Amino acid sequence: MKIKLTESQYSRLLVENDKSFLDGDVQFPHIGNKVSKFIVKLFNYIYKKIGSYEVHKSQDIGMIMTRDFGLTVPESTLLIHNYSNFSKNTEVSEFNVFLGLPLEFYGEFKYTTGVPVSAYVNGRMEGFVYGNASSYEEFIDSMKNGNWDLTMDSDWEGPVESWPEDAEWEIDQDWGIERLSDEIGNKTNIETLKDKIVMSQNEN
Repeated sequence: MKIKLTESQYSRLLVENDKSFLDGDVQFPHIGNKVSKFIVKLFNYIYKKIGSYEVHKSQDIGMIMTRDFGLTVPESTLLIHNYSNFSKNTEVSEFNVFLGLPLEFYGEFKYTTGVPVSAYVNGRMEGFVYGNASSYEEFIDSMKNGNWDLTMDSDWEGPVESWPEDAEWEIDQDWGIERLSDEIGNKTNIETLKDKIVMSQNEN
């Protein structure tokens, strides 16, 4: 049987690959950085159940890995990525041929940065309500009944009494990503950036 490897997979076969993922920065409780007999068994099981990888199958594959095989979510994320690579780039239904092949790392990175937020703050200030009516009584009744034809306004000269502790803060995603692009673009030393990056799976 002929096996087609991607260029990155072939390159990794030519170098020493005994180190853990990303030079030891990431370690998993149940898997190493190569295709083991356990992973072969897992991939064969998934192939018989689901077949080759397709995007819409990711959730089902992840469920099998975590529920039936007891893997963590970060482990299943990495293995789904590699199952995708192996099953899409070859015409194989038995994964024994991949035994010992390096696994490609795939996981969640987390970078520490400032995150812009915005909020709607409730408050109160002196102002007035106006509306049309034919008498004082009618105008008062309109206010009493919450008539939507009434309009509120203020001259904005007095102080605002507000309650910022009750504000509901939200992350401004669009502004944040634009700001992040500028922040990363201004830094040329990758080691400086790496100091602010952690692997989310290491925090579990």
